[in-house]
Amino acid sequence: MESRSSRRGFLAGTAALAATAGSVVNVKNASAYPGFASEYIPHTKPFMDQYLDGAIKIAKGIRDTQIGAMAAAMRKAYELQSKGGQIVSDVSFGHFASCAGGKDRPGQPWVLPQLPIGTNDDFFDALKPGDFLITHVVSEGRKRAMERGVYVAGVTNNYYPFAETPPNGLREGHMALPRLEAMSNLVIDSQIPWYNGLVNAPQIPQFKICPGSGFAAYSVYWPCTALFATLIGSKGKDTSVQPAIDFLDLLIERLELIRTDRPKIDRVAQRMADYILANKPQFMVFGEKSRVSDTRECNMFVSDANGAASGSMIGQQYNVDNLKKGDIVLIGSVRSRQADEMEVARISKSKGAWTIAFGPYSTDGDSSGERLYKTVDDAFNSYSPESEGVLSVKGFDKKICPTTGLTGLVVHWMLMAAWTDHMAMRGEMPYYWQGFHERGGSVYDNMVRPYFLKRGY
Repeated sequence: MESRSSRRGFLAGTAALAATAGSVVNVKNASAYPGFASEYIPHTKPFMDQYLDGAIKIAKGIRDTQIGAMAAAMRKAYELQSKGGQIVSDVSFGHFASCAGGKDRPGQPWVLPQLPIGTNDDFFDALKPGDFLITHVVSEGRKRAMERGVYVAGVTNNYYPFAETPPNGLREGHMALPRLEAMSNLVIDSQIPWYNGLVNAPQIPQFKICPGSGFAAYSVYWPCTALFATLIGSKGKDTSVQPAIDFLDLLIERLELIRTDRPKIDRVAQRMADYILANKPQFMVFGEKSRVSDTRECNMFVSDANGAASGSMIGQQYNVDNLKKGDIVLIGSVRSRQADEMEVARISKSKGAWTIAFGPYSTDGDSSGERLYKTVDDAFNSYSPESEGVLSVKGFDKKICPTTGLTGLVVHWMLMAAWTDHMAMRGEMPYYWQGFHERGGSVYDNMVRPYFLKRGY
């Protein structure tokens, strides 16, 4: 049961939700809000810049401080695999992360096979000494595996307690778990803070908005994949850390290219704010699905837009049967020309919907003919034109490790952050989901959800 102080915090936050972007809550009372980040600062720069800068800070932090840890983990994985050990990757918790690393994903070499989200402790209890596990999930079963002799490389994740998590930051059940450091032989710091959102919105002081966990997880997973694949391709002879550095350097370079599109993102976001206030449309998100397990397919962009912690409540999965004239359809793609995505764009436009897309504008330098960005009303470039990955590695026929998911995710949340800013400037701050894993999160969401359903944003 939540305390009365949680309800008081909610009521104070509800009043703040009605404020404009220029209003700042009383930071002296910040500790009264469940899940409130101590690093809270007033709104001093646009929300979309906060998100982009937060993502770049994560990528640079991993490149500048975690290359050694990732290399050590992958060398250990190669050593154990050479001796017959099983290699298991469990960096798949969260809306984006659970869908981003499917086996059929372009650029995925599958050298670090990803477990499906929600894998229970029975699986980890069956692992044997000499096996290797890289994970960003905390559980007693994973801790028992380490104690039995499974080598565990832990990756920090805001959904579970680690060294930076304050005593009351997460809900009681999560805080009762061992901290990541207690179940890991080696820790890779994904640079995600103990909280999820990368944007400080003074209208919602209870938590930060626009999720960063998926970006952080895959800014670790793909460089680790690059290092491990290099070891496999060279039969252990190439221990260079350069593939991980090259991936992160290229990612950062592409995020800076996205920065140049800020005026366009802002213009579309401003129109979205006016359009949503005038028309009360449904906001649907579509992307072609990838197979992430024998029983599950999903799209990383759709999953992150639809119900994710720190995400806006307005996002919902595309449903052509419910689509009406005047709705908005956002399409996220990892390739420039995908038949399903272009068909959804055409159908949506024929029904009178406003279509927006983000994705690469070309395929390996070719932008001729029919392309998604030419099919929709408004489009944003994710600056990741490769048909597969970005790295050439000995022993692999295709380039590995894509940036498409990461750059597309940043465009997606920059657009939503900019839209949120423009809504707040009109005194209409949108409702956001607080993570159920955070202290007070489920109570907050249950309280504000009826107001969202009545208002529609």
